[in-house]
Amino acid sequence: MVMVINKMIKRTIFQYKSQYIGSIILIIISCMIYSSFNIAMTDVQDNLNTFRINNKLEDASFIIQNPITNINELEKKYDLTLEERKSIDYINEDKSVLRILASTDKIDKYAVISGKPIIGENEILIDKAYASAHSLAINTELNINNTAFKIVGYMSTPDYVYPLKSESDMLKNPKNFGVAVLSKKDINKICKGLTFYSVKFNKNNISEFKSDLSLDNILIQWINKKDNNRISFIDGDMKGGVMIGKVMPIAIFILTCILISVVLSRLLKREYLVIGTLYAIGNTKKELVKHYLKYPIVISLIGSVTGTAIGSLLVKPLLSTVAKYYNLLLVIVNSDIKYTILSLILPFIFLIPVTYLVINKALKLSPLQLMRGGNNKTKVNFIERKLNVDRFNFNTKFKIRELCRSLPRAVLMILGVTFASMLLLIGFATKDSMDYMVTNSYSDIYKYNYEYTFNALQVGEVDTGERRSLSSFTSKINNKDEDFIIYGVEKDSKLINLVDKNNDVIGFDKVIITKSMSDRYDIKVGQSIKVKNKLNSKEFIVKVGEIAKVYTGNIIYMPLSEFNKSNGYPENSYLQIDSADKLNIQADKLISEVSKQDIIDGYNTMLMPMKYMIGGIAVMAFIIGLIVIYVVTSLVIEENKANISMFKILGYKKKEIYSLILSSNIILVIFGYIISIPLIIMSVASLFNVMTKDMNITIPSKLNISSILISFVIIIITYEISKSLNKSKVMKISMADSLKEKRE
Repeated sequence: MVMVINKMIKRTIFQYKSQYIGSIILIIISCMIYSSFNIAMTDVQDNLNTFRINNKLEDASFIIQNPITNINELEKKYDLTLEERKSIDYINEDKSVLRILASTDKIDKYAVISGKPIIGENEILIDKAYASAHSLAINTELNINNTAFKIVGYMSTPDYVYPLKSESDMLKNPKNFGVAVLSKKDINKICKGLTFYSVKFNKNNISEFKSDLSLDNILIQWINKKDNNRISFIDGDMKGGVMIGKVMPIAIFILTCILISVVLSRLLKREYLVIGTLYAIGNTKKELVKHYLKYPIVISLIGSVTGTAIGSLLVKPLLSTVAKYYNLLLVIVNSDIKYTILSLILPFIFLIPVTYLVINKALKLSPLQLMRGGNNKTKVNFIERKLNVDRFNFNTKFKIRELCRSLPRAVLMILGVTFASMLLLIGFATKDSMDYMVTNSYSDIYKYNYEYTFNALQVGEVDTGERRSLSSFTSKINNKDEDFIIYGVEKDSKLINLVDKNNDVIGFDKVIITKSMSDRYDIKVGQSIKVKNKLNSKEFIVKVGEIAKVYTGNIIYMPLSEFNKSNGYPENSYLQIDSADKLNIQADKLISEVSKQDIIDGYNTMLMPMKYMIGGIAVMAFIIGLIVIYVVTSLVIEENKANISMFKILGYKKKEIYSLILSSNIILVIFGYIISIPLIIMSVASLFNVMTKDMNITIPSKLNISSILISFVIIIITYEISKSLNKSKVMKISMADSLKEKRE
């Protein structure tokens, strides 16, 4: 008897193969994403942690006005590691900047990604992204200031895993900026360069150490590793990747559960007579439950094994792509067995309980009830009653009743379209959000083209440009020490254009904070904040006068004169010059020279891989949307066999039948798409919050009208393709089926 029942499984799956194949594909996609993302992100994190430990990532870097002459004494006194370092920004013939770092012995030691380490004279290592962008191969020569250096390999350093020109930048651009390493002896052949220091603490005595440095010297800049985007950006992106790897597969599993429950529910209804007969001839409820549970078991087994296998094959390419993007050395490539096992068993965990509930509900009926077709009488639900469908013509009435009398099917369609639309929109929303942030942060706000930061305090007026100063500060906000930057800006500044929530220009005669800082710490206009300068420990109170629509950092702006007075700096002193034109300033006087155009170019460069990402996500969204819409449409046809047959007998034309049976779901598709828009905006905002939690920026969630329209067109095309694929099923139904089928 068991063998007879088991024969039904193969027959049923092949009979309704499109519905089961669709479910299997959804499981394959979810297992593939879950295993590949989680294993790859775990490996990246392990490699990153190993790299940082083995190569001694700094805790902070700083620039001080006068050289430190007692490094050994300070190391013993404060139980820390301190190393003097040098860097030179070499401007290449194509105007790109190659930052040349001196090799280190104690902190931020380089690692060779390919090639060999520096052994002899005139040998140089460079980051692979810059080398690729400028066609610089290993064993070729690079001419720097009339000296030829042989490129012996590609390298990475822990403090330049994400190579940014400035630690406050957001977007790398290997065409415009790269990093190289020379021996300490060779770097002096080029020019004097910039001297700075890296420090690694063994005790929590940062304040004492900084106070000691400031006794007879002036700290120009202090950057903790968490405030350095070259270091912190990869951590934020890893969190985003982990979140996607966990949330997206679970969402697909839930969608698959609903799909399979609806399919099995319809299967059971079709087989009520068979089930009742099996009941009557002695099969127990346990045997029948066991039989019907084999459907989700077979689907889960095929989907999980296939999806996990594909996911395991994608781990290395994904890992290599991330490592290449972040200039990261891969030392460990160990696939975490935990995620492989979870990927294999998650479909069973999700699908079997749901299926059991569906089966158990059907088997509560007696054998006689089952043999009579169950208690499935067509009911007019409250939605249909409220709509009062009798006032409409037959075609409209038929479509409305089709939607209202199969709510599970309608819910599946809405959820499937909503999820596919969200998946489609996530790429567009990410791009639109980044577009807005870059435009808002650079094009609209900063009207200067060049920003020059000096390595020592400057005093006096300037002939060209506007003066600015800055320093890192800390404050106890919401019972927690928080770090941020305060800029001193000239009151009549024309090169920084801050606006409020109404887009009205804000003057620099008051204290202004960025929207990102206001949102993160819940700071309002009129609130007073006690701040402490992290460089010289000066404390004072600032009262917030306005909030500016700026999202790129936790920043406070205040008048330059007030900034200098509060911090005890000389009157008319400054650390930066903003200029619309390029200035001729000696390189050894500068910490950095930043071009606004370089940042915008960097963003445009970053958009290229993002376009591929959006394309890949769009394909996946198309597949998921097509599967769900196709399966739901197939269910509609199955349930309307008798109606379709009767329409043919009554002389309805093909187009009329297609319109009645296949086009009724357009309302659900549109409704599902509309729901997806606010959901994706909230989801992307949550993703950005996770990614930027430990960064000093906020990325606003935006979605342009053009993106909404393009995505909508793709969803409608998906719906139309699904309808076309189902037309043949409608035509295969003969007129005789109306006599064979019994209405549910």
